[in-house]
Amino acid sequence: MAKPNAKSALKFLVKIALSALAIYLVFSKIELDEVWSLVKESNPFYLLGALIFFNLSKFISAHRLLILFRAIGVSISSNYNLRLYYIGMFYNLFLPGGIGGDGYKIFHLNKKSAISKRELLSAVLLDRISGAALLAFLALAIASFQESILELFPSFWTFLVYIGAVLAIPALAVLIRLAFAKFKSVTFQAIHWSLWVQLSQLVCAWFILSAYGVHDHFAIYFVLFLVSSIAAMLPISFGGVGLRELVFLYASQELPIDETAAVALGLVFFLITALSSFIGVFLRLPSGDSLNKEESSGF
Repeated sequence: MAKPNAKSALKFLVKIALSALAIYLVFSKIELDEVWSLVKESNPFYLLGALIFFNLSKFISAHRLLILFRAIGVSISSNYNLRLYYIGMFYNLFLPGGIGGDGYKIFHLNKKSAISKRELLSAVLLDRISGAALLAFLALAIASFQESILELFPSFWTFLVYIGAVLAIPALAVLIRLAFAKFKSVTFQAIHWSLWVQLSQLVCAWFILSAYGVHDHFAIYFVLFLVSSIAAMLPISFGGVGLRELVFLYASQELPIDETAAVALGLVFFLITALSSFIGVFLRLPSGDSLNKEESSGF
């Protein structure tokens, strides 16, 4: 594992500072006691359901990445890949200034195989892009049926919402064929599993909202959840903390949803992410010099 250097440590501190600033902005406009009370009184069985579906989404996401790895010749089992994926999740969230989860996966597989870093980077990058494209597709598709959301924008932008929903997946398929030619044979699989990743996370969000006793306007919450997930992908905060809550807070002021429940959704989703990512600290990978031993093992 690479040692943190001063530059990466500084980036980590900047992320912490920006997340702290975003959280401050959120709770300068909403009572922290109300959010905490809502979380404290939530139904634990629904939260357990949220935890299960979040990790189901990660299992599917790991499988999607495995398909991309195998398309460039990486020969690892599903079990090995899943352990690598969860270790990467831990590194992404908890390592102060380290090389990050994606960087670790590239470094590890390059060290133990003949696959170049460039090819591994392409697989990881396409994994991220396909996830973001399906986030955008679902957000636009659900929003196109929500008048309360469409009314926020001029009619021209409403037209773009419809166009974006229709073209998001075809555009991803074209991008894969033009810019990621080595993955052409798995285009459909990448899109298919990306859809299930995001649907599993929407079910996770439904469980969290149900734990608070929310009974309506789920479609609006889902659109905001998907948009906040895109915002959380920006590498400017600590695990998306603060950015998700800012999206929920400002959008809830214009939409018919409960702002306390919306902000609490973002916070609890992060806690579930952190709890699940912590599993990675208990996992280990074989210490051999190559992946040969893993080639013969199944899931």
